[in-house]
Amino acid sequence: MGKRAKFIIPLLLLLGLRLAFGLWAPPVQPVTDEIQTFLLGLKFYTTGAWPYYGNDVITPPDNLVLQTQDPGPLEGLLVGGPMVLWHSPMASFLFLNLFTLTGFTFLAWYSHKRLPRFSLWFILAWALTAPWSIHYSTGMINMSYTIGLACLFFPALLESIPSLNVGCFSRSLANALMGLTLAGWMQLHRTFVLILPMVLVSFYFQWKETRKADGPLYFLAGGLPFWALVVPTLLRPDYHLFRDVTGFSPGLNLQHVRAFFTILVQFFALGSFEMPRFIGMHTAERAQYLASDLYLMPGFFLWYFGFLQVLILVGYLFVSKDSRTDWQPVRFLTILAFLTVFGTLLFTVKNPDVNTFCEMLPLVLLYSFYVWDKWWANRWGRRTLWFFLACVLVFQTAFIFSQRPLNKSFYLMDQAAMTQAIDTKNYHLLGERRPGALY
Repeated sequence: MGKRAKFIIPLLLLLGLRLAFGLWAPPVQPVTDEIQTFLLGLKFYTTGAWPYYGNDVITPPDNLVLQTQDPGPLEGLLVGGPMVLWHSPMASFLFLNLFTLTGFTFLAWYSHKRLPRFSLWFILAWALTAPWSIHYSTGMINMSYTIGLACLFFPALLESIPSLNVGCFSRSLANALMGLTLAGWMQLHRTFVLILPMVLVSFYFQWKETRKADGPLYFLAGGLPFWALVVPTLLRPDYHLFRDVTGFSPGLNLQHVRAFFTILVQFFALGSFEMPRFIGMHTAERAQYLASDLYLMPGFFLWYFGFLQVLILVGYLFVSKDSRTDWQPVRFLTILAFLTVFGTLLFTVKNPDVNTFCEMLPLVLLYSFYVWDKWWANRWGRRTLWFFLACVLVFQTAFIFSQRPLNKSFYLMDQAAMTQAIDTKNYHLLGERRPGALY
């Protein structure tokens, strides 16, 4: 078997597993969110009307009515564009999973370049099958696309900062890639505000080293393709800058201060095997599910090892001495990201739940690879990690095939309606957009 086949065949198998999750797994958000996301693209495909607006912005935290939509057509184009080439709902799901697979593969490649002794295949397989990766970047929700963009953003961020870059690509390209991903992220989810302080930090350290402002210029140039898509929306009479944003930021919300440790654990759970939330509501229900099939039983080990992973990742924040010269900057960047998340949540009425910052997943994964790289240097640590990954692959495969007959996913429940809507070019056959939708 040639070298290419040895790489491509496992990657295709991982793509198949992730696509199966996108098609068969129960929704991680209310299924209404998946329907509304798909309707944006379906409306674009069936009517040909330009999608001036994208992501639905829902009033938090209780009444959950549509407040506005984020400006920009990117979400509608990403969902509806693939249907132009293949007149099937599968087109959108396949494109989404190819997009996120590409993002995580890029993240894995970059992580391996920074940590060359760590197995590329371990990094790649874990990045593609970790619970928050495979559940939150394979289904038809806007966060799937933003997580894919975040997989490109964070390597670009590290390469743009003088003390963090390892020369994987030029600083000008890093700045342009940051601009491109941010411009896309802004059209898909308002969590883009979480990365703005990191961009400013990058600009500061670049200027401090070179005393030149070329970083922001490459940043702006890189974002032009996506920002240009927003221009038609900005010229519309129904567009209003910062429409109704005050409902989200009423001022300092001191109640969220008490959630500091909860947010800290949730932040690092992104890069751990946090499996319980995806398999049941209660401990007894989860244990009964895991005991129902021989192939699901590795989940008992993963359950407890997942908790241990969080504690290990938090503990390494206090490890300052390390032979790797880039450990300190990576550690500080991770701390900065967490403090940004926590600080942002202090000024919102949204519940401080992990769903509001799951795009930090690629950075937490990259930080975790630095931690597991220390384990990799030890024979028993390496064996533990390989055993862990084997359990992950067995469990995730068994999990999704156990979910297929239940028909709980958006795709399985609404496949017939989606197909009919595409065939007749009538998106109303699937559903109606939320009352007050701008598109």
